[in-house]
Amino acid sequence: MRISKDLYVYPWTSYRENNCNTVFIDGELPLIIDPGHMHLFGHIIEGMAIDGKDVNSVKCILCTHCHPDHIEAISGFDRDLLVGMGEKEYEYLLNDGKELFIATGTRIPETPIKLLLGEGELKISGKRFRVIHTPGHSPGSICLYWEDEGVLITGDTVFYLGVGRTDFKGGDIDALEESIERLSRFDADLMIPGHGEILKGKKTIERNFSAILEEFFNR
Repeated sequence: MRISKDLYVYPWTSYRENNCNTVFIDGELPLIIDPGHMHLFGHIIEGMAIDGKDVNSVKCILCTHCHPDHIEAISGFDRDLLVGMGEKEYEYLLNDGKELFIATGTRIPETPIKLLLGEGELKISGKRFRVIHTPGHSPGSICLYWEDEGVLITGDTVFYLGVGRTDFKGGDIDALEESIERLSRFDADLMIPGHGEILKGKKTIERNFSAILEEFFNR
């Protein structure tokens, strides 16, 4: 589903299985954010084909965090692909993060993580993003802010009228509250969460943050 010139979103809408929303950004280095589960990746292949895009054109994958429903499909790409995630999240994946893969009967992708992301600016694919470290749902979760387009990609930190769960090992409700409060300060016209509805319009996004901070954190 094309959103703007280079921005495409493939939301997961089925309630029969869990999977994440996937973002495709075209450009000099076509990239995917959060490819999802391997056995459900046909959803992305078909969606991109409808939009006249070839999944084999993808040269980079960025991961908001390392849970299986966001990164397992990395295995479907060439191992020479550039893959990035938060530096702290990669450390988590190598340690306690393995447990969720074992519990769900999934495999950690063997593709090496070559791009370790910290807080700050990321220039990639001819575009400029702000990497925001947002612990809470997992220790090294990141969100991406594409200021030129007013796009905030929030992973599983915050959704439409919801927040990421914190009951997995490495979750931290106090850190999540702080992360969501930080995200609420960004000037966004479009919020793309890791699951659920996409939010459009500054006022809608502001109201969503206000409702969440009041409902979940009594702020």
